[in-house]
Amino acid sequence: MIKISVVVAAALLAAGAAQAQSQATNAVYGELGYTFVKVKDDFFNVSFKPGAIRGIVGWDLHPNVAIEGMLAGGVSDDTTQGVKAKISRSYGLYVVPKYSITPEFEVFGRLGYADSKIKLSSSIGSGSGSDSSFSWGLGAKYNFNKQFYGAVDYMSYFDKDSTTVTGATLSVGYRF
Repeated sequence: MIKISVVVAAALLAAGAAQAQSQATNAVYGELGYTFVKVKDDFFNVSFKPGAIRGIVGWDLHPNVAIEGMLAGGVSDDTTQGVKAKISRSYGLYVVPKYSITPEFEVFGRLGYADSKIKLSSSIGSGSGSDSSFSWGLGAKYNFNKQFYGAVDYMSYFDKDSTTVTGATLSVGYRF
């Protein structure tokens, strides 16, 4: 009896997986955007607003869940109190719960882990530091058609000790 139950359960799982695969179209996607970054350190009472280009590659596991890999690099710097700051790089991995309000409009969250490296320089020298922390975000996508979409999101990339790195991103994406 137990063997029959296991066989029936396996058959039902296989049928469900096959149906999910037949419904999943354009499961892999990529997006590229500009991030307006804010680096704030409460201990030194300074903040910087450098810019970055961010790329995301994602895979829809389910209509309401995806996983994403993120990579960003600095494209502009900001100077405060004689110190110049630039994002050297940032990368992360996220679980993305999402919900389609209409076929065109979707809201989502991101929960994951990110590592960022920031370079600081002044007239007396330069240095860089990298660290990682829990990362989260909220956003929305608008589907122009089945392949192309536009997105806007707000992310907290780093929040540890007295330093935070946050950013708002405008991006365009393509579903393969």
